Amino acid sequence: MKSIESCDRAWHDNFKKYTEFIVASPAYKGLFYERKADGTIKWVVTGKSKHGKLRQAWWDAACRRLGIPIDKGCYAIAARMIHPTKIHVCQCCGKPLSILYVYPNKNLLKSVNNYFGINLRQSDYTIFEIIDKYCFTQECLDFIAGRFHLRNGLDSSVLKKQIKDKFTDKCLKPLSPGAMSNCPDRFDGYHSDGLCCRERTDKGRHSDNMKTYMQDRRAYEEWSDGNYNLANRLMGEFHKGNKTYMCPICHKKKRMTADHIGPVSLGFRHHLYFAPMCQSCNSSKNNRFNYKDVQTLREIENNGGEVISWHSKYLWDKLKCVVYDDESAKVASRIMATNHQNILFIFSEIWKATGEEYLIRFLHPEYSLVDYRFNNFDPFDLSKIEIISKEVDSKNKRKNQERYIRVAFESLSEFSMKGNRRAKSYYSQVENEVHKVIGLIKNGDYDKADKLLNMSIAHLGNLIFDAEWPY
Repeated sequence: MKSIESCDRAWHDNFKKYTEFIVASPAYKGLFYERKADGTIKWVVTGKSKHGKLRQAWWDAACRRLGIPIDKGCYAIAARMIHPTKIHVCQCCGKPLSILYVYPNKNLLKSVNNYFGINLRQSDYTIFEIIDKYCFTQECLDFIAGRFHLRNGLDSSVLKKQIKDKFTDKCLKPLSPGAMSNCPDRFDGYHSDGLCCRERTDKGRHSDNMKTYMQDRRAYEEWSDGNYNLANRLMGEFHKGNKTYMCPICHKKKRMTADHIGPVSLGFRHHLYFAPMCQSCNSSKNNRFNYKDVQTLREIENNGGEVISWHSKYLWDKLKCVVYDDESAKVASRIMATNHQNILFIFSEIWKATGEEYLIRFLHPEYSLVDYRFNNFDPFDLSKIEIISKEVDSKNKRKNQERYIRVAFESLSEFSMKGNRRAKSYYSQVENEVHKVIGLIKNGDYDKADKLLNMSIAHLGNLIFDAEWPY
């Protein structure tokens, strides 16, 4: 299906000037292109075509020249390094946008708009422009710092420098680039429509289509157990159509969303146990659970269901037996959040020392290669659903698989920055055990590494429970 991006008539005059400037730049000397009958540059070639292979060979050589290993993501790095101005022009509206990670992603933008009472789009301002334009008090600066898990009390210049050093330069959320990588198909290595227009022009990214196939990025970032592909598809069912129901929380008639009964940010699985509620109630609940949730999770387990990820099961099994009201459930939420943050930091240390091979087993990338459909969907009675599955090994499925793995390891990259942790650290008390796990991994003894890692996580759970459970 064509997007407007691929239509010649959609080329803005500014984009035409941009293409002429780019092909004339010495940075792209030798990169194949040709002109169409009307004299404009043939900007896009297919990767498997003769000309596409010429372009890929050029980008391979560029990666070698720049010292970039030819691996997944290598072309995006090279395209960013090579670009002479770091400013891309949108084909559709002609707006110039940075190719760097400087624009707020959707979650950050929503927080910014709510806090300042404004209605910005992602492409309106960079995060640095937002700081300059709206942050006139220390309270406002601290709000922005909090969104990046940076300490309070920073002045604007220091805050901007830390965001640049720790997030923009490392291409990390909660920031987005002005144009997404698409190398080597497009001459400059970037999608022709920018952040300003892509959701409108790329039919595959229209909000109506995106709603039917959700990918809960949090589950990837939190290294949540469970069949993420199946859970994502079921979440998408909640967003289909415009049917409204009585929200069980606020009792208003609205469209339903899927709420994890056990939040993935506390170590629970990305599973099929969702509670229906409206978007505002879902957002207000955030990452907490109450006593009723704990009772529901216990009941699911008693009926043979699995609700908790393997790495958080030890502490959950201790806590679920001692929670007796909403207040103790709130304390348990906080303790599980602390435990989960420490576990992710342990994973980040293992990843830094050993690479992806050992940890990737816990992500189960094979789950991506199945397509799911549902009959008899009822958001208030998920037991009625008939699940129809079919194994599919397609390019799109492989791309989703790669994205899942990439996002999971990007989250560990963030945790490797010690100043970026959001919870009290107990790591020093299990550090020697983790180093032994790393040694076993390096020796290829994964079975012993698994056993020792589980023992280390149990030790961590006991430390946190003894220190923080007050009852």
